[in-house]
Amino acid sequence: MNLSVIQNISTVEYYPYPYVIVEDALPNKLYNELHNSFPDKLLLEQPAEDIDYVTGKPICYRYKSSKAAQEQVIPNIWKDFFEYHTSAEYFRACARLFEKPIIEYYSAEFYENLLSDPVGVRKLRKGPLVTDCQFVLHEALGETSTTKVPHMDNSKEIYAGLLYMKHHDDKSTGGDFVVHEVDTNNNQWFNPQGGRDVLDGFHRPYNVVPYKQNMFTMFLNVFNSIHSVTPRKNAVERRYSINIIGEFKDKKMWEH
Repeated sequence: MNLSVIQNISTVEYYPYPYVIVEDALPNKLYNELHNSFPDKLLLEQPAEDIDYVTGKPICYRYKSSKAAQEQVIPNIWKDFFEYHTSAEYFRACARLFEKPIIEYYSAEFYENLLSDPVGVRKLRKGPLVTDCQFVLHEALGETSTTKVPHMDNSKEIYAGLLYMKHHDDKSTGGDFVVHEVDTNNNQWFNPQGGRDVLDGFHRPYNVVPYKQNMFTMFLNVFNSIHSVTPRKNAVERRYSINIIGEFKDKKMWEH
């Protein structure tokens, strides 16, 4: 069984930064098995990763690969999914998918190192390249609220993928991933306090990836990979997704 979320990707978008989008990322039978065995209760037993500082209520729960590997309590289909998407094989496949922009933004040597340097799971194995796969569960928020305003990810990150697993009963709209463009000739969009949120007035929504079942998007984390998540309307069900990450242990993709 092919577990790869990038198995059906044929095109890389280059503007405003390198990213991919694919509907029906996984075969329906596999996706439904994963969806129906998503371990909600296990996530809700974890300490909340984000807290609403106004209400004190939890916003987000995560369960990461290192814990999944150590505790061995998630369903077998998910064990296989996590193992593959943190493997060197999957990391190299993502590097090859972004080969052209990696060489254009960096160099052929940079690209070759991604294909040859050791790859390990974050917090479990040492190495210059590390991976993670995470269950993510967001509580339903108010219609004007979002957990992800326009921002940049950690500069150690090489790629970040997001598999949407919208609940069958979820009738809400929104919760979409938004690709933003910025004026790269004007560095004022960088937060002067060094944060990763992008200042208003320097970014514009360019493309929207809808929050729906079996939708996958992934981007190469270059210096202008600005993205956000739209608020959800009429949200009752929690927001379900899987984060799939590859990053450097010590190096950075860009400096801020």
